[in-house]
Amino acid sequence: MNLHEPTARAVSRLSGKTTLVALSGIPLIKAGDDLASVILDALRTSQESLCDGDVLVIAQKIVSKSEGRLISLGSIEPSANAMNLAKEVNKDPRLIELILRESTEVVRHTRDVLVVAHKLGFVMANAGIDQSNIEDGGDAALLLPENPDETCARLRSRLHALTGADVAIIINDSHGRAFRNGTVGVAIGASGLPALTDRRGEADLYGRTLRSTEVALADEIAAAASLLMGQAAESRPVVLAHGVPMQLRDGSAAELIRPKHMDLFRQPSGDAIIRGRRSVRRYKDDVIAQTLLERLLSAAVCAPSAHNRQPWRFAIVQDANSKAHLATAMGAQLRADRQRDGDATEAIEQDVARSIARITSAPTLVLTCLTMEEMDRYLDPRRTEAEWTMAVQGTAMATQNLLLAAHAAGLAASVMCAPLFCPDIVRAALDLSADWEPQALVTLGYPANGGKPLLRKPLTSVMRVVRAVP
Repeated sequence: MNLHEPTARAVSRLSGKTTLVALSGIPLIKAGDDLASVILDALRTSQESLCDGDVLVIAQKIVSKSEGRLISLGSIEPSANAMNLAKEVNKDPRLIELILRESTEVVRHTRDVLVVAHKLGFVMANAGIDQSNIEDGGDAALLLPENPDETCARLRSRLHALTGADVAIIINDSHGRAFRNGTVGVAIGASGLPALTDRRGEADLYGRTLRSTEVALADEIAAAASLLMGQAAESRPVVLAHGVPMQLRDGSAAELIRPKHMDLFRQPSGDAIIRGRRSVRRYKDDVIAQTLLERLLSAAVCAPSAHNRQPWRFAIVQDANSKAHLATAMGAQLRADRQRDGDATEAIEQDVARSIARITSAPTLVLTCLTMEEMDRYLDPRRTEAEWTMAVQGTAMATQNLLLAAHAAGLAASVMCAPLFCPDIVRAALDLSADWEPQALVTLGYPANGGKPLLRKPLTSVMRVVRAVP
């Protein structure tokens, strides 16, 4: 039987007709099996042939099996991180360890759900690791192919060498969608066709120019093929598509991956924001928009406070002259304090220069203050001091909200506690009301570096579980 018919279906691409056929006779695939030979045998069994421009859609599972991506969970030693995450998502810690190894980021997680960014760029549940339709499914897991695009290119080249047909190859997998129920077939690998077709610049029915239309062609083909492949025991892992309307060019599934910085919906989780924040002292010169700054402060004032009195106040400094005036005044006090300590002049001047540079180089300064204006008043010093401490706590929590909101918005920040050493000087430099008590100076800007690593004491050294008191 001739497996290559160069012109037999050349017209169908223009006729509005596309035909999909699930190939019969695909055996259970094992590591090392030659998929090209398996597909040629299935074409004969199905009495089908390849035509230039046809598309073969191959289920990810048989590709992964042929590449030896089946892993015994018994060989996996879960890390402490995997153990902790497994408890939160109610999954096998060994499986979680595999997922983390195959991922670059945990995007979202809750009980029974773990969404990650795979090393290949896909945002997906469980890093695409599957335990269905595999031998020994209870103690084994199947990983995605190492490089699906490369696998497609190799298989396409091999089929061309064996048949002379110039066909396209897609590896498809089932993915969930963030805002819709159910899974749908998507392309995780492609070669020989444009995975993404750009229709921008073309005219619609009424002559209007398309400005943003890009079509995920490989995904559409993959989804159509999934209808025939099935999701359970159908055993139809290869689908041949005739007459797919497309302009031929080489491509890859990598075209379909939206860069992280362009993903408006992929915001970090609360846990990721808390753990990812770092103190950064070097910033780019970019100006922070007023609307963004107001959004950060709106987050800051969501903090809790004693009696809900909201004792925090914020002074915003962006003008270069004001920053320089504040930095110089605080630097003079730092110099005087350290001279009284008897420190070496050279060390003092270096310290003062660093302090001034931190203040003047930040695009925006936020001085957090507290006021006792609306706090309760007492006759005795014990409760008066406690009430002041409550105001300190509320202002500190507002400052933390500010830091986390800045990090979530892509900004960086660092906290200077120096205003506590010279509150009167800071008030005078910024012409603040006498009841505003400076607490911290937050420097804000777009980060010029990643900051220092987060080093924290182990929980066992800072935590005590109180047992029943006799």
